[in-house]
Amino acid sequence: MSTLTRRAVLRAAGVAGLAGVAALAGCAPTVGSARLPRVPAAYDGPPVTLTFWNGLTGGDGPVMRTLIAEFTRAHPRIRIEMYALPWADFYQKFPAAVTSGLAPDFALMHNFQVATNAARKVIMPLDEILGTVGLAEADYLPVVWGSGVYRDRRWSLPLDMWPDSLFYNRRVLDRAGLDPDAPPADRAAYEHALDALASAGIKGHWLPAVDPQGVGRGFDSLLWQFGGEHYDAAGRTATFAGAAGVAALTWQQSLIQAGWSPRDVSGSDASMAFKNDQNAFLWGGPGALINDLGSVDGLDWDVAPLPRIGTGRAAFSGSHQFVVARQPQFDAGRLAAVVTFLGWILANSIGWAAAGPVPARLPILDSPELAELTAQSHVAEGVEHIRFYPLVPGIAEVQTTVLYPAIGDALLSLGDPRAALETATTQASFLLQENAEKYGRA
Repeated sequence: MSTLTRRAVLRAAGVAGLAGVAALAGCAPTVGSARLPRVPAAYDGPPVTLTFWNGLTGGDGPVMRTLIAEFTRAHPRIRIEMYALPWADFYQKFPAAVTSGLAPDFALMHNFQVATNAARKVIMPLDEILGTVGLAEADYLPVVWGSGVYRDRRWSLPLDMWPDSLFYNRRVLDRAGLDPDAPPADRAAYEHALDALASAGIKGHWLPAVDPQGVGRGFDSLLWQFGGEHYDAAGRTATFAGAAGVAALTWQQSLIQAGWSPRDVSGSDASMAFKNDQNAFLWGGPGALINDLGSVDGLDWDVAPLPRIGTGRAAFSGSHQFVVARQPQFDAGRLAAVVTFLGWILANSIGWAAAGPVPARLPILDSPELAELTAQSHVAEGVEHIRFYPLVPGIAEVQTTVLYPAIGDALLSLGDPRAALETATTQASFLLQENAEKYGRA
C-alpha cells in the first residue's frame, strides 16, 4: 500500500476512536502560577543537565539509554540523567516530587495516566510547543493524536503504540496440521485452529485467568469487538455489563469450557508453555513480548493483529507519552533544551521500535526501516483498529482494581458472566463518581 493510501486509511479508521475529543485550545498554557515561556526550536545555551523520569525498568530501559546517548553525541551541550522506577513507584513518586518542588524536567508515562496527572496539576499543557517539537495532526491516527487532550488542552506527546496482538508459535501450528504462515484472522478460523490443536493433544490458548491485567486487556479488546464501551460519554457510569460485555466474557470462558485452555494459569505459565512449544497463541503487547520471545534460541514464532472474534476489529492499546512536569517557575533555557530533546526523539522514534512498541508517527510506520523489523511491522498492520481507554482521570484505577479482578474471578470460578459484570459495574460506577468529585475539585 502506498504511503498516502496507508495513512489515509489509518486516519479514517481511527476517527471512531476519537469521538468526543474537543479541539485544542489556542490560549497560553498556565497551571497555577506556572507558565511555559516561549522557546526556540533548538537549544543554543551553555551546558545543561536535564532530569528524565520514567518506568522503563525492563528491556526497554537500555534502548532508551542508547537513544539518549545518540542524542547527546549530536547535542553535546545537553546532558540527560534518566531515572527509571517501577511504574507503580513512578506514579506514586512523580506527583509528590512535583508538589515538593523537586520535579524532573520531563517524564514518560502511559496515555491512560495523562488525564489523571493533568487533573492533579502536576504536568503542563503543551499546546504552544507542538510546532516547535514538530508534531502535526496529519502524522498521527486520530485516536493517538487525541489521547493527550484533556479539557481542551494537550498535555502529552505520543511516542509509540503497543496494541495487544496475536503471537503464534509456528512449530506448534505445523504440528497440528495448520498453516504456520496463515494465522487465524477471525472467530471461525481461530476456533477451527483451537479444535485442530486439541485433536493433536495441545491446549492452544492458555488464558491467564490468574493474571487480571493480562486477561483484562483481552476482555477490553473483545468488548470493543462486540460493539460495547466501558463507560458512558461523561465517564461517570460503567456500561461494560451490557450485551457486548457478556458476550466477551462468555467467549473467554468458552476457551476453558471447551478444553482449549487450562483453567488456572498465569501469564508467566502461558508464556513458558509458548516458549516450550506447548501452546500456540498468546494475546499480549509487543512492548514486552517481542523482546522476550526474541531472546529464546530456536523459538519459531511470529505476530499478527488480534483475530476478529466479535462483529468488528478492535484491540486494546497503550502508548508511552512524554510530559513536562510543572515547576515552581520555568527557566526558558532549560525548557528549550527539553524541547530540543523531545523534537529529536519524536523525529527519530524508529530507534525506539527496538524496544518492541511501534512508533506513533504514521510516516515512520511507512518507513523502510520499520519494514526491516519483522515483528514490529506485523504489529503495525493492525494499528488502524486500536482503542484507548477514555480520557477520564482515575480510569486506570477503575480498570485495575474493579474490572480486571472481576474478569479474573469469573474465569476462575466459571460463574455467571452477567452477574459478575453487573456487580463490577456497580462498584466501578461508584468509584467513577468519587473520582469525578475528587478530580473535579483538583
